[in-house]
Amino acid sequence: MSGESAIHFENPRTLAVEDRARADFYALLANLFYRAPDERLLTAIVVAPEPEGEGSAELANAWRDLATASRLIPPEAIEEEYQQVFVGVGKPPVMLYGSYYLAGFMMERPLAELRNDLAALGFARAANINEPEDHLAALCDVMRALICGDIGRRPATIAEQNAFFSRHLKHWVTQCCDATTKYAQSNYYVKVAAFARAFFDIEIAAFEMP
Repeated sequence: MSGESAIHFENPRTLAVEDRARADFYALLANLFYRAPDERLLTAIVVAPEPEGEGSAELANAWRDLATASRLIPPEAIEEEYQQVFVGVGKPPVMLYGSYYLAGFMMERPLAELRNDLAALGFARAANINEPEDHLAALCDVMRALICGDIGRRPATIAEQNAFFSRHLKHWVTQCCDATTKYAQSNYYVKVAAFARAFFDIEIAAFEMP
C-alpha cells in the first residue's frame, strides 16, 4: 500500500508507517470530500512530503499535482467549485453517495446494508450530521477509524478492513472519482479525484493480494 504519510492526523495508537500513511490519506480524503478545504488544510498539503514506497509513483505524481493546485487556487474558488460540483441545485453534477452508484438511487438497499454493518462495528452517525452514511467522506472516515482504532477499540485486522472496503467502497469509488475528473466545471477537484483514484487503486490491489 502507500508509503510514508503525507499529512499526520492525531492517532491514539502506535501504527506501522504504512498503516499510518493509509489512515492519514483516508483522513485527508474525508476532509476534502466532506467540504472544501480551508487555507490551513491547503497549506498543509502544499508543505507535506510526497508519498514514497513501492508502487507509489502514480500516487506521488497525483499528489504533486494536488499540492500545486492547493498552492495556486484560492480557497474561495475551491469553495465555489465544491458547491457547484457536489451540491448544486437539485441533483448535483457529481454524486458522492454509494447507493447512487450501486443501486441507481439514493437511500436504497446498499445504504441499509451499510447501516447494519456500521452498527455491528459500533459506529453511529452523529446527531448533528444530516448526510447519509454512504457519503464518500463518511466511508473514508470509517476506514481511517478501522485502521487506527481508538482508546476503546483495537485497530481492525487487514481482513476486517478488506471486508468493509470490499462491501461498501470497492465497487463504486473509482466511478465516483472518474465522474469528478470528467466533469467540465471541476478544476481543483480534478486533482483531488486523481489523487483519490491513485490511492484507491493501490488499496484495491493490496486487498486483492493473496
